[in-house]
Amino acid sequence: MNVTLVILNWNGAADTLDCLSSVNKLHLPPSTQLHVIVVDNGSTDNSVEILRKVEGVSLIQNSRNLGYAGGNNIGIRQAISAGTDFIWILNPDIQVDPNCLKHLVSFANSHPD
Repeated sequence: MNVTLVILNWNGAADTLDCLSSVNKLHLPPSTQLHVIVVDNGSTDNSVEILRKVEGVSLIQNSRNLGYAGGNNIGIRQAISAGTDFIWILNPDIQVDPNCLKHLVSFANSHPD
């Protein structure tokens, strides 16, 4: 099973790095592949240079700010084209609990409707 996280960044590399740090501590359900896409939404600071150095993250750089929905849609389209099973959109200023993904996937699998 493939799960793709989409994180939208705009001039907030420090927050995005903190979010990614919590993502790296996730307890994954068995047989789960985690993919992380960070969409930079036209940042005018040094976010792109900082985020480009993060290993294990696919960085998409928008040439301009497409807004919340527009920026996330770029990442969602990429995830769908890669054949992901689940997409989880995260705001960059959150910290995720290490167990939350396995609970979300378990619930989704037991409630396919």
